[in-house]
Amino acid sequence: MEIIEWKNRYLKETISNKKIELLRSYSDDFNSNFIEFLTSQYKNEPDGKVRATIIDIIGYHFSDIGITTLIEALKDNTIEIKRASVIILGKVKCKSALKPLLNTLYNPSLEIKDEVIKSVMKIMEISPLNTIVDYYQTANIHVKRIIPKILSQIRNEGSIEFLKLIVHDDDALIRRNTITALEKVISLKDAKIIIDFLNDPDLRVKKVAIKALGRLKSKRASKSLLRLLKSKNKTIRNLATKSLYKIFSDGKSNDLIYDFMTSKNILVRIQIIKLLGLLLDYNSLNNLLNSLNSNNAQIRKSAYNALLRLCKNEIPDQIIDALKAKEWKIRRLSAKIIGTIGNQSQIELLFNLLSDPNNRVRETIINALSKLSDDVIINRVKEFISTPNWKYRRAIVKLLIKINSNSCFELLVPLINDDDIYVKSWTAMALGNFDNINDLSPFIDMLNDKDPKIRISAAKSLGQLRRRESIEALAKVLWDDDWNVRKEIENALATIDPNWIKSI
Repeated sequence: MEIIEWKNRYLKETISNKKIELLRSYSDDFNSNFIEFLTSQYKNEPDGKVRATIIDIIGYHFSDIGITTLIEALKDNTIEIKRASVIILGKVKCKSALKPLLNTLYNPSLEIKDEVIKSVMKIMEISPLNTIVDYYQTANIHVKRIIPKILSQIRNEGSIEFLKLIVHDDDALIRRNTITALEKVISLKDAKIIIDFLNDPDLRVKKVAIKALGRLKSKRASKSLLRLLKSKNKTIRNLATKSLYKIFSDGKSNDLIYDFMTSKNILVRIQIIKLLGLLLDYNSLNNLLNSLNSNNAQIRKSAYNALLRLCKNEIPDQIIDALKAKEWKIRRLSAKIIGTIGNQSQIELLFNLLSDPNNRVRETIINALSKLSDDVIINRVKEFISTPNWKYRRAIVKLLIKINSNSCFELLVPLINDDDIYVKSWTAMALGNFDNINDLSPFIDMLNDKDPKIRISAAKSLGQLRRRESIEALAKVLWDDDWNVRKEIENALATIDPNWIKSI
């Protein structure tokens, strides 16, 4: 089809879809006259889909004639037309489109902001730096905030110097974006530029500076970051700790960190302990163990978590030795670590501590042992079950109760007649959870024990067992002298049979 015939058909067409078909179907030479025709039609075309097709064709057959139309399309009301023109102008690195592209960034909510920035960066590859530097002076605040990102991609001496200049801008977001840009282009010797912003009044600027120094691994920033560990802002403390981890992760001396280990500031000590754990600093083991005895719960928790990280592969001798420490808190948490990740031979040490003078240490060991294999524990418990040491026997009963498996049943039954009140009462209550109790006589005998704790335990167990043959025995002691015992007997009877009185 000749160009004149094609134009006449196109000009007479009023249906948009037909116009698009005509535009897509033309396959003759796209000479300058034809492109000029398309640019004139773009200006007068009311339908966005048709305009979009025109822009696609002009872009595909790009020439100087179409530049004006592509730039004009940056103001089009249809976002897809804007996007297409932005991408084309960047692809061909059109210098004359640089300022018009930057002007689109005046709108802070521009949907195609990222595409505009990418195209500007491509054009800047062949444009002098002063083009954008001069533009910055008169740009609105939204464009100024974006320019640091563009400059970070140019990466020449001039762009770096300009970034150093605008990093002190009054606008916090410009400072933030410029710090992020500088991080990508400056050398370590220039890190002081960013260090200065660790004291910025804007919290978001401070956060960006902390992260940047960590990624730069600036040793020069170490002291300044360590001082931030006393910040009242938890996020700042944690970010500073993460950056310090990156800086000191080279495995060299951590002496500077140790200097802060004894800080009077609790917040600092907590973060230092976390940092030593992250660094897997085995030289800090003794200090971390001593921290387990702190009066501050957060310090103890941080030291415990740090030691867990250090003991990931094996338990150091210092942890094993700490089981004999004078301080019960150190013994307790060391035992907890061994119980969590220790091997079979080290777990044997926990059994020896079941008679520890401190109840909280014993409770921790019981909890740790109860999480291990039943068979391993049951076989070991048999050696302790008849020990004359009451602490051992009480601990063993608690351990068997926590395990609460059928394999514990045979070991618990003999303990129901133990001389120790607590062993006897705990055993009675524990046995009440088992269905395979054939003989109720030990429980019934206990209803007449002189100690009310035993009588209460017996009543609770009979209630749990729900056996009707125990109703008569419970009814006989219903008027026990102890109110708490009577209450427990009433509960047991009601549990077995709410109408128990009719059965006697």
